[in-house]
Amino acid sequence: MPILVYHAIRPYIQSDTAGVRRYIATPATLEAELSWLKTNGFTSITFDDLTRHLTHGDALPPKPVILSFDDDWEGQYSYGLPLLKKYGFTATFYVWVVVVGRKHHMTWDEVKALDEAVMQVGCHTLTHPYLQRIRDDESLQREILGSKQTIERHIGKPITSFAYPFGQYNERVVSFVREAGFTSARSTWPGVVYSSDGLFSLTSLIRTEATQSLEDALTTYVDEASTRASAETPTRVAAETSAVLGLPGYDPAALSSAGTPTATVEDPVR
Repeated sequence: MPILVYHAIRPYIQSDTAGVRRYIATPATLEAELSWLKTNGFTSITFDDLTRHLTHGDALPPKPVILSFDDDWEGQYSYGLPLLKKYGFTATFYVWVVVVGRKHHMTWDEVKALDEAVMQVGCHTLTHPYLQRIRDDESLQREILGSKQTIERHIGKPITSFAYPFGQYNERVVSFVREAGFTSARSTWPGVVYSSDGLFSLTSLIRTEATQSLEDALTTYVDEASTRASAETPTRVAAETSAVLGLPGYDPAALSSAGTPTATVEDPVR
């Protein structure tokens, strides 16, 4: 089952660098992928649906897919939400708290409107740091639990799903995510196979203009999963303590819709 990850949704502009374009999916590309999913019989589900399926055996539709959007870019709301509604899909939007209301990002009213549109709202920390570099517990708790509580105050309901900034985590980070009351957490390590033991190390497929077609990507990872079907899938958390679980070099603060880098949010603790 694919979990797809999108970042900026907007047209290219002349000043976009090659690095910035690696994390953009244009509205036309997003629509083409949603259309392909719809035509091929996929039904969107939420991370809560997946959690209930893996822990309690709740049924899923025959061809489920999870659509997720990171960093609350304004284009996700202005371009992405209408397209999701057009094709009858739901999605999960992971909120990077300190940039809400800043230029090129959603406002809290827009985040709340996502929830009212039956989209799932998830948590993507306070300042988008490398969580495994934060040494003191208080700062790590602020990034994970503090951001969760902030989002909950704004939308008025529990936040249950978390996305690791840069896709990176270790055992200590996972323990803080669990203790904060989340029931699932998504990385950006590529894959399409899930188990109840891996609800806090969910794999995904990043979608941008720079990646292979959605059909080819799904074929690649489904085929790989099929060849390993007879082997036990290990839990990734301990083995990937120091691994980079995403594409290298992603700087979300540089991915502004103005096409020029904005100030990087400083990590409180390295």
